[in-house]
Amino acid sequence: MRTWSTCLRCFNRTRGWPSSQCRLQSTYRQSGVKETAKSRSQVMTAVVLSAVGAVGFAGYSYLTSEKSQANQKFEKLRGFIGRCTMHLHQFEPGLARPHFEGAMELVREDLQRGGEGAVPEERIVYLLDQLGNIALTLERYDEAAKLYQATIDGLALNNIPRNSRKITELFLKLGQIYAIMSDYTQAELSFLHVIEVTTAQLRKDGPSNRDVVHMNGLAFEGLGKIYVSMGQLENALHMYRYSIEFARSSLGKTDAQIPVLLSDMAFTYQRAGRLEEALEAVNEAVLLAEKNNPMVYQTILCNKATILSELGEAGKAEVLYEKALKIATKKSDWQTIQEVKRNLKILKQQD
Repeated sequence: MRTWSTCLRCFNRTRGWPSSQCRLQSTYRQSGVKETAKSRSQVMTAVVLSAVGAVGFAGYSYLTSEKSQANQKFEKLRGFIGRCTMHLHQFEPGLARPHFEGAMELVREDLQRGGEGAVPEERIVYLLDQLGNIALTLERYDEAAKLYQATIDGLALNNIPRNSRKITELFLKLGQIYAIMSDYTQAELSFLHVIEVTTAQLRKDGPSNRDVVHMNGLAFEGLGKIYVSMGQLENALHMYRYSIEFARSSLGKTDAQIPVLLSDMAFTYQRAGRLEEALEAVNEAVLLAEKNNPMVYQTILCNKATILSELGEAGKAEVLYEKALKIATKKSDWQTIQEVKRNLKILKQQD
């Protein structure tokens, strides 16, 4: 097998050619110049200058071509994302999907890089994040997780620290997606990273930064939910107690997130069979939601009715279900409507 080698006289890469075919020797023969130290030096200089010029031009052409390809990729990707976003805003997910597929094909190599190889352009990295949001909206959770992870890797390769706000937000999204996918180990790791970073930030800056406080609370809430799913109810209750106290001290006792956390804690007590404690927590959640978070009021009423039903208070439960159904219908909250109707059917069957 013939291999590539480099001629030590003319520095041309050859495929095992004999020295008689050396370009430098051929130059001497064609010019009829006697091979002397001086002539060899002159010809060498000419050859080297010629080679440098050729390499320089080729390098410039290569870089120009590469830059042009990068610009084309960026514009195509931005176009796909723009059309996806437009269709999703118009409630047309079916029309958004082909554009999503086109965008995914463009970024296939970026997803396979895995934090290694060439440093991706930062502008492309931020488009990966936007594409991840679209994947999440389309309920393409596996692709969303890969896109967010590729965004984290790309930002890290561009020297963005892992405790930055942007990367912390991405870990929060990753935790929520892994929880949906029932990958509780990865979800736990993601939420713990967010808690570590935001807690350190709050110790330094205090509770004045509401965005950091909000991320911290969401991470604790997410951790509580996955512990419930894993059957680790005591761990879940510990997370909810901490996050409720943290929200009260950092955001105030009337913050809209508190009734949501109380309702989640009530559900956890219910799962643990501690119905009296569940009722106490959900009662407080109902009072706070009516005043401070009417968006979730009907959902929490439904949760309270379910707890009352398990306590044997069928009459009170039915009244609350009907009230929750009326409010949910007025707000077009179809998810709560379906849940209430399903629970009312079960309740009437028990009678």
